[in-house]
Amino acid sequence: MIEMSGYRVADPESLETPVMVVYEERVDHNIRALGELVGGSDNLMPHVKTHKAEAVARKQVESGVVGFKCATLSEAEMALNAGGKEVVLAYPLTQLIKVERFADLAAQNAEALVVAIVSRPEHVDLLGRVAQERGTVLRAMVDLDVGMHRTGVEVGAGAADLYRQAAAHPHIEMRGLHIYDGHDHYGDPAERAQVAQVHIDEVRGLVQALRDEGLSVERLVGGGSFSFAYYARAEGFCGSPGTCIYWDTGYGDAMPDMPFQWAALVLGQVVDVYAGEGEQTVTTDLGHKAICGDIPLEKRARLLNDPEAELVGQNEEHGVFRWQGPLPAIGTYVLAVPGHVCPTTMRYPGSYVLDAEGQVVDYYPHTARDRQ
Repeated sequence: MIEMSGYRVADPESLETPVMVVYEERVDHNIRALGELVGGSDNLMPHVKTHKAEAVARKQVESGVVGFKCATLSEAEMALNAGGKEVVLAYPLTQLIKVERFADLAAQNAEALVVAIVSRPEHVDLLGRVAQERGTVLRAMVDLDVGMHRTGVEVGAGAADLYRQAAAHPHIEMRGLHIYDGHDHYGDPAERAQVAQVHIDEVRGLVQALRDEGLSVERLVGGGSFSFAYYARAEGFCGSPGTCIYWDTGYGDAMPDMPFQWAALVLGQVVDVYAGEGEQTVTTDLGHKAICGDIPLEKRARLLNDPEAELVGQNEEHGVFRWQGPLPAIGTYVLAVPGHVCPTTMRYPGSYVLDAEGQVVDYYPHTARDRQ
């Protein structure tokens, strides 16, 4: 048995490190907290990119979520298999083979709403061409760029023109608007609320203009882990949280006011130590293949054994930490909280599920791990 900061692993010798472990009670807590934060899960459309696990998606369906947001077709398939009745594929489709697969997915799940996003005429043309060739109707939303400048069309005349163009296509049914403000990283809750409200108000103006023309705008999906709550509380909107389901140190440090708990950690081991003049380090098996590397090195992993230990080197299989106290014994177990959990999840085929006592009670395959 090991125990660190209230996290237990009853039999670490039975788990081959590095391995992702998920604490079921903390996942359940986060799902409840999401709903409580916004007055009910029925105005949430969570992103599944964080957990990529059908079992977790089923928990969210049971909590009452209205549907799911996805970045890949495999995530959309998983969300539908989990019982999702509405799925937004929030990534522009530009390859014919993927649009064909999207159309297959919509046909195979006729009882659900399967929706693509479009932000350029090329997206509309490809989606419409496949739908016309099949003699069917495919659903879409316009993706709005509210300042991130990654995907989307700027709110205003261009967005309205694209919506009209897509709505006029006989084989496309327009469902609404998608808004992602991933560039807005504000720690202060009042500032977060103020900036989100600016986006909400400008989108409402666009919605009213479209409806005044007689166009249907049924669904408004907005926000990310920083801002989802403000969208979810706004009339007519759904909020779209992602990382909150597992949480990590990146979001936790930026938003200490949020009620979420670290639910997914990585169990590793000390494989070597170095005691040099003026500095000593501990080498673990938490390399790039164990912990994601898309954020600054020192923020990628926090060890519950020693939260002050700083990651100073990372290779494929090695994670080297600067260590201040007595050096741990070779083979010592470490529990790491990822700095960014979403791309850490994809490094593992699945997660071992632990109860509060650290006993393995389940295994969550990462069924949407595939990029396609």
